[in-house]
Amino acid sequence: MLNVSAFDAYYGKSGKLISLKEVDSTNTYAVKHELPPFTCVVAEKQTAGRGRSGRQWHSNTDQNLYFSIVIDGLDASMLLPLNIFAGYLLSDTLKDIVDAKVKWPNDMVVNGKKLAGILMETTFSGGTLEKVVLGIGLNVNCESFDDEIKDIATSLYIETGQKFEREKILASFVLNLENSFEEFRSKRIEVEKLWSTYSAYLDKKISIHKDGVKTIYTEKGIDTTGCLLALDESGSLQTIITGDIGYDFCR
Repeated sequence: MLNVSAFDAYYGKSGKLISLKEVDSTNTYAVKHELPPFTCVVAEKQTAGRGRSGRQWHSNTDQNLYFSIVIDGLDASMLLPLNIFAGYLLSDTLKDIVDAKVKWPNDMVVNGKKLAGILMETTFSGGTLEKVVLGIGLNVNCESFDDEIKDIATSLYIETGQKFEREKILASFVLNLENSFEEFRSKRIEVEKLWSTYSAYLDKKISIHKDGVKTIYTEKGIDTTGCLLALDESGSLQTIITGDIGYDFCR
């Protein structure tokens, strides 16, 4: 299990980390429990971790980071921007290790391979946003992947040949999020203006698969709501709304 004392030492205070050996999903745990803002739930193993559109996946043990952070005081219009902003912060957290970029809307990639994924879950009460849980899976020290994903996934270890202290990485990310959240929430940080710095595929050809149809675009940025802006093959600028969309770089 992650060492809570080591995390606290890097974080600078205690009481923010709940470290579990095994759980169905850190997101589910955080949603079900009443936890203070910026509480981080981390597990060595998830037995029912979820990706986009409810896809289920199982995690390795003692190698990577699977964690969820409780967010409070956020307007529903900021959900997609938060997802993207979290990618920016993760890139900044890792900048001295790898050059990780954001693949819209919720992946981090290095050299075209997936390093991390981000998944938010929300609860509403009477139509009002009640709780936001930001879930992240980051491949840290795993040395290899199963055959079905080995060509599309990577880890910090694979990219650098070095092992990393997960507690330090996690504490750094949580601190970055907590220290910058008020600026983000009040919209003093404009995520659309940062896209040129953090995008993996800006001005590159991408293919988007939706409802069985593959369409080629050129990625041009994101708008203020976090939706993708892309030129279609006729040169018309389109707004791509997040959903069950396969988003792939045209190799």
